[in-house]
Amino acid sequence: MRQSLLWDTAIGFAGFFAVLALIQAILNLFAPAPALWPGLLAGALCLMVYGLVRAKSKALHEAEK
Repeated sequence: MRQSLLWDTAIGFAGFFAVLALIQAILNLFAPAPALWPGLLAGALCLMVYGLVRAKSKALHEAEK
């Protein structure tokens, strides 16, 4: 249970910043001179959240064995 809460905390923390980065990337599209880095940051954070979710699933599945 405790290990699951730690994973959920990490996923929630990373997910919060991923959502903020996605909003910034979308708003950046409407700027007169859009930059590339907000989209790259949003993509990297989304991949990090995806990786954390997969790692949590793998870690908790192995802990059940």
